[in-house]
Amino acid sequence: MKVLYVNIERYVVCLENCSLRHIESLAMIGLAEKAETIDCEKENFQRIILHLVNGKTVTSECFYYEEIKQSLKIINMYIEFARKTNLLRELTIVESWEKLPSE
Repeated sequence: MKVLYVNIERYVVCLENCSLRHIESLAMIGLAEKAETIDCEKENFQRIILHLVNGKTVTSECFYYEEIKQSLKIINMYIEFARKTNLLRELTIVESWEKLPSE
């Protein structure tokens, strides 16, 4: 089996107040473990907290709850797909390129 090394920092270009597209794309490439929502100060607005496979979190901006609801469906679909296909089986997460094991 070929091992693919992934430096997550290369893909996570935003950690706070990120767009929904950025958060969905992280889930799409298999870097998300789970997602949850929290309420914002403004009524009927929420944000998504995405938990990554390396233990870090990424948060979205505050959006109207209907937008968050739809985005959460997309994210959960990607997370479930990654679990079912065991997508992370072939990935080795590294913190930096200098820490790659010698082959």
